[in-house]
Amino acid sequence: MNRTVLTMAIVRIIFGLMSLSGAFLMLKFNQVEKALRINGILGSIGPFVFIFVSGLGIASLAGKLPLEKLVMITIGMVLILFGTR
Repeated sequence: MNRTVLTMAIVRIIFGLMSLSGAFLMLKFNQVEKALRINGILGSIGPFVFIFVSGLGIASLAGKLPLEKLVMITIGMVLILFGTR
């Protein structure tokens, strides 16, 4: 199994478990104010997970793709981040 893909998947699984935990905490507290705080925390962590996982993939492809394609992929990542603000 490719070590990079495994690392990317593990990071996503951990973030998924954090999201599930956040959902259960929202249900446990049963208050809109606390649910919004939990959602805000998870929402602020999400972009860092996206950047980290994408960065791992790009670093792994660095020697296999031409520079132009790597630049286009990186620009696409940046556009996704700005588009979801």
